Amino acid sequence: MKNSEYVIEQYRGNKLVRSFTPTGDKAYPWSMKVNGKRYLRTNGWVLSKVLPTLVEGSRFTTKAVPAFKVEGD
Repeated sequence: MKNSEYVIEQYRGNKLVRSFTPTGDKAYPWSMKVNGKRYLRTNGWVLSKVLPTLVEGSRFTTKAVPAFKVEGD
């Protein structure tokens, strides 16, 4: 599994709160979309937002979805 193959989405309830899309840039490998705006982010920053949501009882649900449509879908 490579970063470039997935988009990370975070939900609160059923509402999409933010998403992280790979950019291919070495300095800022992620683009975060929140409230209709995009921000470039580092791996460390993204991990600081994703890891706490993976514990039981978190208000957020984090999903990794394929960045590109898979053939046959």
